[in-house]
Amino acid sequence: MNSRVLVTGGAGYIGSHTCVEVLSAGHNAIIVDNFSNSCPEAVARVEEITGKKVPLYEADVCDKE
Repeated sequence: MNSRVLVTGGAGYIGSHTCVEVLSAGHNAIIVDNFSNSCPEAVARVEEITGKKVPLYEADVCDKE
């Protein structure tokens, strides 16, 4: 059974490594990041390492709107 895992801050150091592990375990990762301390290039590296496309949303989960 594949589950979907929402990784907030998934473009950061810890988040990107978490995404690699989630994807390697056969699950699907969805990344939400505001890029305050990260960069979209990290997501491209995750996709390169795992060979899987990862949905990426630029958003701030602290922003109520």
